[in-house]
Amino acid sequence: MTKLTYTLCAAALSLGLAGFATAASAQQSHSPDNVYNKTEFKTGLYVGGGLGWGWSDQSDDWSWKGLAGWRLNQYVAVQGFYADLGDHGAPGIIGETGVDTYGVELVGSFPLSNVLALYGKGGVHQYKIDTRNTSWLGGAGAEYSLGNGLSLRGEWTHYDLDPISSDDFTVQIVYGF
Repeated sequence: MTKLTYTLCAAALSLGLAGFATAASAQQSHSPDNVYNKTEFKTGLYVGGGLGWGWSDQSDDWSWKGLAGWRLNQYVAVQGFYADLGDHGAPGIIGETGVDTYGVELVGSFPLSNVLALYGKGGVHQYKIDTRNTSWLGGAGAEYSLGNGLSLRGEWTHYDLDPISSDDFTVQIVYGF
């Protein structure tokens, strides 16, 4: 498949998961017997960070990410992040260059149980390879509550970078206040 096909598939998956979670939240019953009213994923501020592996068309490298967000309800959150995607080669650039990015994401979650949720995300980010640019990102992941506001995430994110694209898989620890 071409790079455009991979990019379109990643965007469709992210938007589909976010739309599914949003539709599920609109149908939420306020009954105390509803399993989605009993999850560990509470509203409010959270912070987190993680380590991962990033890869592009040209190379791959270790990556890390820091984030802070606000969970509006069990289904929707808004978060800001800073990510170091490692060193990557790009057409027109001699050698490899560090790729750092920061931005905002809308996260749509769907709880599968009281401690496990799947999520999709989409957003915009700013990065610098040879000039400063703004582009889109999309991704998906799973979050497992460890209790007492602490959770573990595994997520994949696709970053559109011109002239390359980069994918990243990170494992993150998140703490909700």
